[in-house]
Amino acid sequence: MAYQVTFTLNALYTGTTQATNFTIFGEHSGGSPVDYTIASGVTAAALTTGVTYTVPNTVTGGTVTSTGDCTNSVNWTGLTPSPTPTPTLDEGGGGETSLFKVSRCSDDSVFYLANDISCINGIANTPPTPQQYVVGQYVQFLNGTACPGGATYCGLITEVNATGVRNGVLSQHALLNQAKGCTNTECIE
Repeated sequence: MAYQVTFTLNALYTGTTQATNFTIFGEHSGGSPVDYTIASGVTAAALTTGVTYTVPNTVTGGTVTSTGDCTNSVNWTGLTPSPTPTPTLDEGGGGETSLFKVSRCSDDSVFYLANDISCINGIANTPPTPQQYVVGQYVQFLNGTACPGGATYCGLITEVNATGVRNGVLSQHALLNQAKGCTNTECIE
């Protein structure tokens, strides 16, 4: 989900600011994923009339920073996101949930992921085709079971229907390019 934020330069500063352009930054709740630039090169004239941008619901605020002769920064506050449910594995054996074992590309550490839960852009999801996760495929995942979670990694599925304790969660539904393996652009760790 997303919401819209309108930025307007206060009329008191119209004509008195030496700044010609502004950059608007968004900060995600808890700092994850990384903060980002909503817009850059926004003119003072555009801000005077107001500019509206759509931001992810995980953005809770940020800064508007002037550029040029005058560099100044003003904080802005957005919506407070509703708590995102933490994905949990149904240990009751629903029959369709299974763990698969993944060897992390960077150091061969072992992670156990469930084929029925993912965390895409900080939102808990259900993978559309869980049967695609088979031995020899590469996946992108988060370290930990919370959503939003920890660091993002890539790894090779080495076992399906594995026994273990889930300690990671898919962060992308699509399989990665098998020929590129750990050199996929999504795997820069």
